[in-house]
Amino acid sequence: MNARKIFLLGIAFFTLLFMALVLLGSWLLHIGSKQFAIASFLFAFGAVFGQVACLALYIRQTALEKAAKAAAAEETP
Repeated sequence: MNARKIFLLGIAFFTLLFMALVLLGSWLLHIGSKQFAIASFLFAFGAVFGQVACLALYIRQTALEKAAKAAAAEETP
């Protein structure tokens, strides 16, 4: 598995984690457990940072692969 696929899987994982934590926080808030609900929402906010980080790494990896491909095309006449 190459780096691009790993970063895409990371984006998908953090997206699902975010949705699950928001759902859990909403449910906890509904049943009256305010402290755990706030903790769940804060962890969901952290999942967004993980998602953005994976997206940035994916974009960086794609740019590096395009640059390497362009450099290889320049070397061969």
